[in-house]
Amino acid sequence: MNLRMTNARADARSAVVEALARLRRLFPLAERLQSAAPAVSSAYVTVLQEWLRASRPQASLIDRAALDELLRLDTIVQETHGLGCYPFSARDTGIVVTLPAGAVNAMCAIDALAVARIAGTAVQIHAACEACGTPLFCRVEENGGLDHDQADRARVFWQSACASHGSCSQSLCRNIRFLCAVCAAPGAGDVYTLPQATAIGNAFFGFQHVLLRDQPGR
Repeated sequence: MNLRMTNARADARSAVVEALARLRRLFPLAERLQSAAPAVSSAYVTVLQEWLRASRPQASLIDRAALDELLRLDTIVQETHGLGCYPFSARDTGIVVTLPAGAVNAMCAIDALAVARIAGTAVQIHAACEACGTPLFCRVEENGGLDHDQADRARVFWQSACASHGSCSQSLCRNIRFLCAVCAAPGAGDVYTLPQATAIGNAFFGFQHVLLRDQPGR
């Protein structure tokens, strides 16, 4: 019994490591920002800070040259109603994260689970099962962790078939969705528990803590 549990935990950790490596390979967000000019990086943090206040930033918030470079790098996304900034979406994705200051949309399920640790506050997530449409809810604590009663509320489905054109928000993000506890995956792909998906998201967006910490006036 103990051996089986140990093996299961090792397999779960291995799945997280592999998914994180895959995500970073497909969308090297941290690398792109780490190589950006200081003015561009600073503009990015300004947009991110606006989202953390649950306020949808507009293009006029930052310098045009920095905006163009951030768009080119696909580190932000220009939508009809404002600037998306991973993990936050300016369009309605059906994945709503409630911060103390208000509700925002997340780019995908993994992104939603990462918001609490980025913001340093507990958040609530409302979404729907990708397969059956059942409303789903969970709470992530300010340290990015899940209480035991949250762990089995839902799962995350990462669909294998994924368009590669356009921004990440138009391709990869649209294929990482929530799944209820009972539905089979609606297609080929990988299914992760909420703790696994949260660990992936927290690790992927960990670089944002450094950028926010180093921003003047933060």
